Amino acid sequence: MRKLTIVKTMLCASFLTVAFVGCQKQEPAKPVAPAGTAGSGAGAAQDSAGVAKTVQERVVTYNRLLTEGYQAGNMTALQQVASTALAEKAYYHMAAIAEGKKRMISQLKKIDFRETDCAQQNKCRVVTREVWDFGYADLKTNEVSNQVKDYAYDVQYLLENRQGQWIITEITASGEERKELPSWDKMFNKKQ
Repeated sequence: MRKLTIVKTMLCASFLTVAFVGCQKQEPAKPVAPAGTAGSGAGAAQDSAGVAKTVQERVVTYNRLLTEGYQAGNMTALQQVASTALAEKAYYHMAAIAEGKKRMISQLKKIDFRETDCAQQNKCRVVTREVWDFGYADLKTNEVSNQVKDYAYDVQYLLENRQGQWIITEITASGEERKELPSWDKMFNKKQ
């Protein structure tokens, strides 16, 4: 059970955490657009809707940059939309996977915005339901293993407006229980 929790945590951190393209020929990822909008907050309704749209776009951008970061082996670009601490967390996850001679590949297939709350000044909370496909590619052969399709995550993003720019400062995610999720040892061919 602990191994499954570790795997889920690592996958959520990566986003999925979770969206990474290997060297094998694959269909290009389809762009993901916000599926719903819900906004609340102080000020005019138009301003609230504009802020809601902006923070939702930041979430979509975060997931795109995360995907690209795993592909390139570089998470630096995440700092465009996330705190340094979150970018470092993604980097450490990427490095841990690489230690196992693998890299994560995945695709965000769908994102539904369930709630966008910007009631606090300069702070927003965005809740999503995200559907991902993911697996792990061998660094030498690019052979993909341990693929999981249509994995659903419930994700909460906390954002802060820092010097006029919305930055994701915290992410909490939980995934569904699924039998086909591989153990950490199986993913990286470790003997028990």
